[in-house]
Amino acid sequence: MKISNETKVGALTAIAIVILILGFNFLKGRNLTERNDRIYSVFPDIKGLQVSNPVYIKGLQVGKISEMREKDNNLSGIVVSINLNKDINIPTNSKAIINSDLLGSNSLEIMMGNSTEYIGDGDTLVSTAKVGIMNEITQSLNPAISNINK
Repeated sequence: MKISNETKVGALTAIAIVILILGFNFLKGRNLTERNDRIYSVFPDIKGLQVSNPVYIKGLQVGKISEMREKDNNLSGIVVSINLNKDINIPTNSKAIINSDLLGSNSLEIMMGNSTEYIGDGDTLVSTAKVGIMNEITQSLNPAISNINK
């Protein structure tokens, strides 16, 4: 049986479109082969956090940030969607903290609580603000600068 050139071109085009869609989703930080439980956290300020930034628990990467959107029209908070790709029990009283290192890259860390109940798909974590190293340096230098100015 002879396959026509038109059929070969059509099959090649279909395969190319599938690869293009999968590659585009991969570059956006989505993975179709991993677990996709989604949890949320609301922050007053995301401090440079971006989509596809890693999410850590005790140093182990357990997911990525998949989406960020405003809570309401007054921008009273920013809702961060977290895709978890590991099967880890996260207690309900855990906290989400934004970490930033000296080079300026940000990540999200989940500090585990001690509750016996665990969050499920679609639940929301409490968010807290962590003082960064630059803020600590600024706070420690402010008294010295005021003394120099006097």
